[in-house]
Amino acid sequence: MSISKENKSILLTLILLAAAFVVFFANQIFPSNSIFPSRSGDLTIPLWLFFAIDIGFIVALVLGIRTKKPSVMWFSIITNSIFFVLLSALMFLLAIANGISEP
Repeated sequence: MSISKENKSILLTLILLAAAFVVFFANQIFPSNSIFPSRSGDLTIPLWLFFAIDIGFIVALVLGIRTKKPSVMWFSIITNSIFFVLLSALMFLLAIANGISEP
């Protein structure tokens, strides 16, 4: 099963969006084996995971801009830039929360 060059950016955007939701809701989805330490309040692991997902949105944006189809290009520009800005704002708020909770 081969994915065309035009559809790679759309597929990557959807995968990254799903990964962001899994990281955000990881404490509720997997309460016993969570990546979020519920008692210590350390948020460095989710921050690094969100940073990697944020870099992925930039990669998906570049892949979408390099396509020849205008509809895929505009979809990639609009969605990836919106998701990049929203995730960056969430990372900023998590960084502030991590700084406040540190002793």
